[in-house]
Amino acid sequence: MSSSSDEEEASATSSNDAADARTLHNPLPSKIVVTVGTYDGVVAGWELKNTQQKLEISFATPVHGGSVRSLCLAASKNPNLPGSLLSTGYDETLKTHDWHRRLTSSGEVRTPTDMGTPVCSSFAPPQYTAAQEPSTHCLIGFSSGKLVIYKKRDWSVQHVLAGHVGGIASLAVHPSGKIALTGGQSDGKMKLWDLTKGRLSFVTKIAAASTTGRARAASLDPVVCTVWSQDGSMYAYCHGSHITVRDVATGSDWCDVELPSRVNQVALLQGEEGIFVAAACNDGSLPVLVVKTKDDEDPQEQDARRAIMAIEPIEGPVAGEERYKCIHTVCGYYVVTANSAGIVSLMNLEGAIRMITSDEPDEDPAQSDSVNEDKDENNDDDSGADDLAVDIIDAVQLGTGARVTCLVAWACETDDQDDSSVSDKEHEESVPVKQQTSKNASEGEANENEKKRKLGGNHQNLEMDPSEVEKARALVAKAKKMQKRKDSKKRRKLVPEG
Repeated sequence: MSSSSDEEEASATSSNDAADARTLHNPLPSKIVVTVGTYDGVVAGWELKNTQQKLEISFATPVHGGSVRSLCLAASKNPNLPGSLLSTGYDETLKTHDWHRRLTSSGEVRTPTDMGTPVCSSFAPPQYTAAQEPSTHCLIGFSSGKLVIYKKRDWSVQHVLAGHVGGIASLAVHPSGKIALTGGQSDGKMKLWDLTKGRLSFVTKIAAASTTGRARAASLDPVVCTVWSQDGSMYAYCHGSHITVRDVATGSDWCDVELPSRVNQVALLQGEEGIFVAAACNDGSLPVLVVKTKDDEDPQEQDARRAIMAIEPIEGPVAGEERYKCIHTVCGYYVVTANSAGIVSLMNLEGAIRMITSDEPDEDPAQSDSVNEDKDENNDDDSGADDLAVDIIDAVQLGTGARVTCLVAWACETDDQDDSSVSDKEHEESVPVKQQTSKNASEGEANENEKKRKLGGNHQNLEMDPSEVEKARALVAKAKKMQKRKDSKKRRKLVPEG
């Protein structure tokens, strides 16, 4: 009896140690900043601190006269603070903002004539969680197909490159800041650019999506997303329902798959287990696929593609509101997503990655159920953690009917304070906006534990703080009114007197 009890105690201790190790393996960054743009021209931002584990809205401001087409963050001199934020709009303007000052506009640049709409953007070097040199340039891809390189110091045009016939759909700068990838809107091409020399280096053609008729040419889906891995060893791109992840050194495709639904955006996740790709899909699903584990040496020697649906697809007309529009890597296995209903979520996908990389053999379903029941009876907390494919840290909604067009996120992995290298004045301007609601610590912990639960396949099961949702709605409503007043003034100026 004592021996059995000792074994159970040892097993429980081992399980707890494993859970602790799992938690420490992919710790939540000390600070996270999330910014989204909408079809209404509004830019909104949230901030999360590790001690709170709650996304608090900081601003929601009308920025552009049309929809916000892209957002990007510059690499800052201070690794504990987000760099400059750039937004591009359908109104053919570029606007820079300071996160320290809660989106105080620091400049506006009119794009060159005949360029069209600025569709995508990225700083060079880009913003990443690892400390590196600050950004010196900014690349903008236009609907005309041109790729324009700006000097960040004075926003003067340094180069205008002939990008793609039919427009540029996506853009990604390598972590080194020396090369960049662009994806075409309709020419079916991926292009690699040498930024040190300002010229084209390589062109890759993508396969046609489908044929539209006997006498018509095959259609070419736009390359809607292009991303680099954190270490720059691989890049991923998606078009239609197809995802490709390619090794830079060898040119080999480590992942080349067709998914059941159209892919709107992809994110590369990198940790000790290897490199993985997560996809934001049109049917409301969020699949996670293995690209390369630490034991893989050759893509041709891989077993059958290992993958898991971290979030299952939605069936029926509700999928229109639940489709995932954006996904962005924060660091490690943490991602931020946004769906068509305007819900922004911070997720940890470590559970899904552990499930697909586990070496344990599949069990008989009946035996597995009975084992899980025993585990639930003996240790409910541990079994819940083990079964969690996706852990939603927090979720917020940007008003009613707010449609998100783009998203960018930044994280600080150190515990240093923000004000370590800024002046007192800057520190005062960096104080977060005070929330209208106040809760004691015990209520905060209760809400935190309640939100860390298993996702039931879609965001309809999410429970968000009503006060935070109401505050976001009020800010968006105010922003829309301000934008309408600006538009009305412009119209009055255009109407001739008499």
